[in-house]
Amino acid sequence: MYSPDQWEILSEVNSVTCITILSLIFGRKLASIDGPVHYVRALLLAMYGLSWAFNLIACMLTSTNNGNDISCVLTVFNCVLVYNGSKIALYLYFIEKIHIISVPKSSRLRSPLYLVNLALLLPLIGIIILQIIFRTDTVSVEYPYHCTVGMEMTASIASLCYDILLTSTYAGIFIKFYCFPNTAQQTAHQSTSLHTMAMRNIIASVVSLCMSSINYILLILLKGNSRGLVASSSMSLTTTIAAMVVHWVTTHPAEIQLSERALQRVGGDKPVRLEIKQHQEVVVLTELNRP
Repeated sequence: MYSPDQWEILSEVNSVTCITILSLIFGRKLASIDGPVHYVRALLLAMYGLSWAFNLIACMLTSTNNGNDISCVLTVFNCVLVYNGSKIALYLYFIEKIHIISVPKSSRLRSPLYLVNLALLLPLIGIIILQIIFRTDTVSVEYPYHCTVGMEMTASIASLCYDILLTSTYAGIFIKFYCFPNTAQQTAHQSTSLHTMAMRNIIASVVSLCMSSINYILLILLKGNSRGLVASSSMSLTTTIAAMVVHWVTTHPAEIQLSERALQRVGGDKPVRLEIKQHQEVVVLTELNRP
């Protein structure tokens, strides 16, 4: 009778721990929402949700990898599609934060900096296609029939270089705003909050750069192939750590205030207070409680 080895047990424990942490973060973010879900909040929820989904799928596939071709293939696509989906949500979050910290006087789609940052995301489509074309997923013919996944060096090196370039760009822009703020940032009423937001997002972008680079460097060192549970575990850790750091960044009081004011200033989504509805609910409860 087959029994999981110590690496499978550690991988399962790792996945369950990451799922628990992400569930707590996701729940706290939902509980903190008061009013409509703005674009930034939607991006955060998407990133947390995709990271949670990746960990859940990885946890289920790890226990079925050995001797199972379908599970082995699904492990690769989980690492390519769901993992990259969470990174896209993170990158869009960085782009939005750059837009807000720059103290814009126009909407997103009229901001050259915003459009350039969006354009930098387009090569990611090619990177994902490369990862699918040059993927490897094999099941050993010898007991215990381990699943080996990965991608050829072409896709691995291209993915590493692109991630380093993109996240370094975001980190560089945040550093510029922190060290050399423009006139609008210096004269804004919330200049101190903008300074704090820039500093926190520097930390988030640098951590994201380190976590993403570790994944691909590890893959390159293993010559493009690793056991399925190794790939899933490393990506589970990196997505969870990135989510934790971003959650820490967004818990600062300046984040919500600046986001809402920026949206109002450029004519974006405006929060609507349901004061009338709340008043009606109080009236109804009062009527029902009368003797």
